[in-house]
Amino acid sequence: MLRTAASRGVRTDELLASHGLDMASLEDPDARLPAPAVMAIWGALRERTGDPALQLAAPTALPFGAYRVIDYLVGAAATVGDGIGHFARFFKLIADAVTLTIESDRYEHALCLAKEDGTAVPPVYVDYVFAALVSRIRMRIRTDLAVCRVEFRQLEPANPQPYHDLFRGTIRFGTRADRLCFTADEWRRPIEGADAALARLLEEHARIMAERLPQRASGFRAEVQKALAMVASEGGSVEAVARALNMSVRTLQRKLVADGTTFKEVADSVRGQLAEGYLNDPRVSIAEVAYMLGFSEQSSFNRAFRRWTGQAPGQWRRQHA
Repeated sequence: MLRTAASRGVRTDELLASHGLDMASLEDPDARLPAPAVMAIWGALRERTGDPALQLAAPTALPFGAYRVIDYLVGAAATVGDGIGHFARFFKLIADAVTLTIESDRYEHALCLAKEDGTAVPPVYVDYVFAALVSRIRMRIRTDLAVCRVEFRQLEPANPQPYHDLFRGTIRFGTRADRLCFTADEWRRPIEGADAALARLLEEHARIMAERLPQRASGFRAEVQKALAMVASEGGSVEAVARALNMSVRTLQRKLVADGTTFKEVADSVRGQLAEGYLNDPRVSIAEVAYMLGFSEQSSFNRAFRRWTGQAPGQWRRQHA
């Protein structure tokens, strides 16, 4: 929103300062800004630009990859529906006060946006989230993405044309829920083509694994460590590692005991070292590190990391910056 307003000649420094913020605080991947301050700033930007639909244009000011893990997950998905599913599942990496759920029937699928208690999200933020998903998919993944219908709880604005121009589907205002709807055929459409940004992320992941895994390990334990690193983002379960090594869970555990260790010890060692590798990159938020290591909640990762190192992830990052 700031970048879009600045490109239109609006001065933003003093606006941020009036809320105790600066650009550095926005660029911190671990920062969380209070929703009232965000909404106040957005309201001021819309007023100063004279554009009540600024939130529909703003997502295109961010290059693909700015949302890092979420952008790459959507781009790497097999189908449009899979990509939107990733967007919904991991949206809490962007905002943890709202929820995205998917409602489906035989004919269409809908992405639904609400607060955790089911109440309405501020209309300007609904606009931004739906615009961000649609515009970013069209930016790099599927340029002809077709939206069936968009339903907004908000009343129809004085000028609804920007909504029609962006979504290119049926627009309804004053509905009972905020929903972005797709036909079943569009939901199943495959996503084709290579993704250079995703390739760079995977290369970074491989580099971290190569640098951080123990160099002196040998024998069966080393094989388990490598397999663990490859399936870490899936949770790194003993079942997943056993499948990767083409053996039963019982055989895996028996061989590790014979090697003088246990699966839990090896798993903690590998995940701890991968976590340190990711935390060494200041561009990657702690929430993204938790996801890439297979944790469903950042709080679970925080507890595990404290068990591994005796420190919270943020404290460890500051000391090793």
